Amino acid sequence: MLSETHGMLHGENVAFWTLCLLMLENRPIQEIEEMIRFCEQVGLPTTLAELGLTGDLRYYANRIAEASLAEGESTHACPVDVSVALVSDSILAVDATTTRMRAARH
Repeated sequence: MLSETHGMLHGENVAFWTLCLLMLENRPIQEIEEMIRFCEQVGLPTTLAELGLTGDLRYYANRIAEASLAEGESTHACPVDVSVALVSDSILAVDATTTRMRAARH
């Protein structure tokens, strides 16, 4: 876990990483957007900034992806082949999707 996210509750982290898993599994965008809306409605984080990560988001996404692919991590149980680049891109895609959805509402 990154020190910047230490103030987050376990469930808050789980919610965001669940969104990332949906993206990683290439689920239909409608399903991902529905889950983002649900998380927003109940006050769960849907962006990296809401997890306390700001600035160089690619840097954070890469660090998280590298850690998630360490030996013994559950990421290896994904039904898709995973790589640092793919996991990192999925994290950034969730963040971008939420940002796009919010911009469209305003």
